[in-house]
Amino acid sequence: MSARAPLAAALSLLAAPAMVQVENAPDSRPHSGLQKADIVYEYLVEGGITRFTVIYFKPSGSEKIGPVRSARLVALRLVKSYQGVLFYSGASDHVLGIIKDTNVPALDENADGGKYMTRDPSRRAPHNLYTSGDQLKAGLEKLNGRVIYQLPAPAEPAGKGDPVQGVSFEQTFAHSVKYTYSAADKTYTYTTDTGVETDQANGNQPLRITNVVLLQVAHHDAGYTEDVLGEQGIDFDLQGTGPADVYTRGMHFTATWDLSRPDRPLRLAAADGKDFALPTGLTWINLIDPSTRVAAG
Repeated sequence: MSARAPLAAALSLLAAPAMVQVENAPDSRPHSGLQKADIVYEYLVEGGITRFTVIYFKPSGSEKIGPVRSARLVALRLVKSYQGVLFYSGASDHVLGIIKDTNVPALDENADGGKYMTRDPSRRAPHNLYTSGDQLKAGLEKLNGRVIYQLPAPAEPAGKGDPVQGVSFEQTFAHSVKYTYSAADKTYTYTTDTGVETDQANGNQPLRITNVVLLQVAHHDAGYTEDVLGEQGIDFDLQGTGPADVYTRGMHFTATWDLSRPDRPLRLAAADGKDFALPTGLTWINLIDPSTRVAAG
């Protein structure tokens, strides 16, 4: 199994994946190390910004990954789903309590004397905490987690979709998203309000995303204070099933997301109910409100 298979694994994949909390406030950009990820989940947090939970099935290498920031409720749902290990820096008292009380496999910046994360003195705190593939691998080996699932093998999408060269939407009131397809390399670039997303660890080249997935998921006030500014915590109704849109190879497909089993990875189902196959490469999954207007064409 290639470590670049987005929603796929072979029987040899036994180790738990690393799941890294990466911030996406404007001051956190440019990001680093995301091109080597398998899956990135992006979702709303407080203040209209978004955050990433970045999944690496077989992390390796010394290139820095980050900036690493705090955990959110939806990240705990994803960790349970993928049976992964959470790498993070802090959280609200409410979220920290859940991590402790439910024994979420997790390592923060202070674990083992700071073995798994490093501050970059050339960047201003708090946007300067990074990990690396080798540090993630060491953390996974320490906790020795194992998965009990097998994901669908990567493949070209079955059936004929609708040709779409670009997709854009407002993920939050303060964060716009635009994906643009390149037929030359069969990937999408990702543009936000501050420009094209690049990867410092990859020579500041634009991110090349193979699969874009939009999940329609409602969110709600979770009833606790998230940060020192008094912002309220957010949780997502990421359970059961819901509509999804898949963009890959310059085509749009309608699908269904399925998280009927909260201890198994999110499944994408095609119109015939079978697993929706995705090509090998970086998969980017946006959680969007069902009322979000998406422009595609």
